[in-house]
Amino acid sequence: MTDKEKLIAFEKYMREKGIDEDTIKFNLLVVKLLINRVLFYFQESLETIDSFTFEEFTDMVNMIDIEFGGREGIPKMLNAMLELTEFLKVNKFIKGGKIAHYKRMFSNVEYYLEKYDRLTGKRDDTKEFIKEITTNSFSKFVIKNCEYVNNYDFKTMILLEKILNDIPLEAYEKNEETDLFMKFLIQNNLITIEKNTLEVTKKGRALSRLDIDDRYAGILYLMLFKTNWASIVDNINFDITKIRDILISIFSKKTEVKINVNEMIKIDEKNSIVEIASDRFRLASIEAMTKGGCILDLCFVNMGLVEIKAVNGCLIYRATELGKKVFESLYKDMISDIKYNIEIINNAIRDKNYDRAEKKIFEYLMIYGGNNIVWDYLAQLLIFNKKYDEAYIVLKNAYENSSKRGNAVRTILYHLVLVARKLKLKEEVEFYEGKLSNFK
Repeated sequence: MTDKEKLIAFEKYMREKGIDEDTIKFNLLVVKLLINRVLFYFQESLETIDSFTFEEFTDMVNMIDIEFGGREGIPKMLNAMLELTEFLKVNKFIKGGKIAHYKRMFSNVEYYLEKYDRLTGKRDDTKEFIKEITTNSFSKFVIKNCEYVNNYDFKTMILLEKILNDIPLEAYEKNEETDLFMKFLIQNNLITIEKNTLEVTKKGRALSRLDIDDRYAGILYLMLFKTNWASIVDNINFDITKIRDILISIFSKKTEVKINVNEMIKIDEKNSIVEIASDRFRLASIEAMTKGGCILDLCFVNMGLVEIKAVNGCLIYRATELGKKVFESLYKDMISDIKYNIEIINNAIRDKNYDRAEKKIFEYLMIYGGNNIVWDYLAQLLIFNKKYDEAYIVLKNAYENSSKRGNAVRTILYHLVLVARKLKLKEEVEFYEGKLSNFK
């Protein structure tokens, strides 16, 4: 069912529930605007609203003023989203953790009222801002682990010190990354630039007075969790969480990845389907994003989390000691996202929405890497489309890189036998049947 069809069904649901006409009209307006102004552009649906897309929606102050009546309309707008949540729940479009996520997000009235006030400049929230960026769990963790780290020397922090203290930049510092950093500071209301004159705001001055570890943690928190980088890089599809999650998924488990460019060029086409989940491909994909390399340098390399070196024709990506700790900590929070994304794929296959399933599978592999359950879902789609050679490559790769234990491996072996039979690979059939028999 498309979002437009859900909108029609939502109207019917509210009428049957006996909701008054004015509320129905307002609720439909809220959901329609969310679909047309945000979800459409991010290729998401009413079933996949996340914090990022809803932040985009509530950033639209002009829309809130014109369509919802300004600040007073924000509680009504959130009530509309809660009503939508009940509708999606009743009709089983969302379930479990997604229901809880929606209710938690749409019940946070005070946050969105404060956000509106902040965006419209109607209150000074400097103290709250400093408290938020330094006392959240992530920043506390970073501060604790900065005790023996000289973050004064990180390039982005040097740049911050110069900008906040009106110290002229060196010629080599006037580059694309610095331009993006200035836009980052402007977006977070740390500086303003009017008629080519830079002014440090009250928030910026408060930030500059913090201890260096607090200042570092606050900037890193803003970079990774609170900034709309899509507007900064002028690309609506840009999402720093993709870069962040690629680095977390890789460097929470290992310290170093070597990329030999010549070897990557030689990868044959038949193996490219499994190569997209490799560490080296995913790291290379960051550089391929529009402004991806700049953001990687600005927010990770020049913040002392990752090092990149060229050695004998190879690029070596390495997590620093601090970076390793940060990525390992963030991985614990990412596990729920991984499970949620697998659930989305499962639901799409169950609903026979194979195009969406395929899209989500490749998104998963390119961000989180290989996973036996996801590899098997991809193989099922390939088998469905009679692409047995590709399915065999996927399944064989999954089995060879698995722990050889668990239900997921048994399912992979079952499909390996099926595909090997289709391809008339007699020896492989016998081999994988033998392995499968060990599970019985």
